[in-house]
Amino acid sequence: MRPWSFGKPKTPGFGIQRSFYLTILSSRPVWPPILTVINPKGEGGAVTGFGAPLADAASKDALGAPMERGAYVIASKDRKTVLEMLVMSKEEAGFDPEPFLRSQLAQELDRELLNRIRATWLIAQLTFKSHDPMVYPAVDFLLEFSTRLADLTDGVVADPISRRYLLPPQVRQPIRADEKIDARDVVGISHRAKPDGIHLFTLGMQKFAMPEFELSGLEITDLGLGEALLLSLCQTSLMGRKSDSGDRVGAAGFEFEIREGGFDRGLWEGIPVFELLPPPTKTAGECLRAWQAALKNA
Repeated sequence: MRPWSFGKPKTPGFGIQRSFYLTILSSRPVWPPILTVINPKGEGGAVTGFGAPLADAASKDALGAPMERGAYVIASKDRKTVLEMLVMSKEEAGFDPEPFLRSQLAQELDRELLNRIRATWLIAQLTFKSHDPMVYPAVDFLLEFSTRLADLTDGVVADPISRRYLLPPQVRQPIRADEKIDARDVVGISHRAKPDGIHLFTLGMQKFAMPEFELSGLEITDLGLGEALLLSLCQTSLMGRKSDSGDRVGAAGFEFEIREGGFDRGLWEGIPVFELLPPPTKTAGECLRAWQAALKNA
């Protein structure tokens, strides 16, 4: 008689790294009960799932009392995804909003968002303890819980890896590129000026142990197209079709070649990166415009 055989859990070909976390910056000193944020039936607009304090002495009554400093366990209804939430004061977390508020990045952000960051009182850090093998439901659960908690506490969702600060309505795309996942929900795009033009790069693929993407030599007028191309590569990778060194992307005759990048160790130390290189006789901007034209004519 043959022994029982059990198949491995189905996955999209990648998992979630423990370094992937989100932080809620709350401007309220008193928080709602955990049952208002998450409960088994999703009543009252709450997330469907389970939440409870991790303290040994916590009683069932704690579920209906305002949340306090300490550790909480947050689980999806099927218990395939489990998060740990640490709630602390901004002083305990060592968070001082003023340096950020004086930064160049802050000048580009919404005034309401900046006011909430300035008024930060309590901070919650959410990390994965385990996750659904299919990854997509786990990411959705994290985003949904973060949105709900930030909304109820006049908070901001901070994504440190992607270097983004988001108001609750901005955490998830209203119209998603795919129902499973939208790269824009987990990946940020950043850029900086360099002698040979603007350097554009993604921040967020490392959450899934996949390479980031970068593109150099851009004019400022190329940024929108450059962001669209990089996000499309991220979306493709997150749908399970990963890029490899030597792949080509773009319009015929104007294709970028994907090669190992990340030579700026100050930015990329320990992080795998793919760089998009235009043909020797073409500029990155020309290749992007050709790609755009090809999409319109497809």
